[in-house]
Amino acid sequence: MPPEQDWLFRILVAGSVLGWILFVAAMLLFHYARPELQTGFMQALGFSTEQDWHHSLTAWLVVTLSLTVLLSLIALVIRRRRTRRRSDGLWLNLVILTILSLACLVWLLAFAG
Repeated sequence: MPPEQDWLFRILVAGSVLGWILFVAAMLLFHYARPELQTGFMQALGFSTEQDWHHSLTAWLVVTLSLTVLLSLIALVIRRRRTRRRSDGLWLNLVILTILSLACLVWLLAFAG
C-alpha cells in the first residue's frame, strides 16, 4: 500500500503539520507574554513599560509548548515503530520540532517564573 493511502501515515503527516502550527502559535504567545524591552531612550522620555511576564498568556504558552512536545514525541514513537525499511525517512522535522519545543519549555520554566 502506498504511503499516501495509509491512514496512519496521513495521521502522522497531519500531526506533524499541527505540531508546527502549535509551535508558531507558541512563538506568537511568547511575543505577547514576555516583558517589554525598556531602552534608555524610553526611560529618558519617562515611558513606562511592562516589566513582568503576562501571567495568563504565560500559562497558555506553557500549555501550548507542552502539547507540541507531547504531540511530536507521540508521532516520533509511532513513526519509529512503523519503520520497516532502512530507506524509510527519519522525519527530521519532528526531531527538530521536539528539540525546539522542549528547549523553549525548559527555558520558559527556568527563567520566566
